[in-house]
Amino acid sequence: MEENQTLSPESFTSRGNYYSRIASGQTLEVSINGKSISKYLAPGTSVGWYDVSIDSGRSTNANGKMILNVVSTKYRLDLATNHLTSSEFIDFFSEIIKKPTMTITFYNPFTGGTKTINAYRGDRTASPYMPNILSGTQIALIEL
Repeated sequence: MEENQTLSPESFTSRGNYYSRIASGQTLEVSINGKSISKYLAPGTSVGWYDVSIDSGRSTNANGKMILNVVSTKYRLDLATNHLTSSEFIDFFSEIIKKPTMTITFYNPFTGGTKTINAYRGDRTASPYMPNILSGTQIALIEL
């Protein structure tokens, strides 16, 4: 941390490292089709923001210089949950299971505001036969 940097209630230092609680804590505010799933989310939840480009950014000009042709910018939420009971697991997936696309509202750490996107669900997995494993589940929600 720089000497002239002040700490706010949303930030702290630990072992010489500077941390901010704003983005990570608020990233856990997520709703699917208007239904909040925030209570199920674990700290592994993240928001990604990426560019979609023609030729994956591998086009070159006559001089061999790489040309980036961005056609769109999209969001991806990687949701991670705490260990869920059977009924919590069903409730968490209740909106995701309805149809392949959904409306997602989440805190956007890149802008500091709320963002609503139309997204599709990534691969879903469940491990119901692992009684001694207390890890949660993970799923990606990707903007259309």
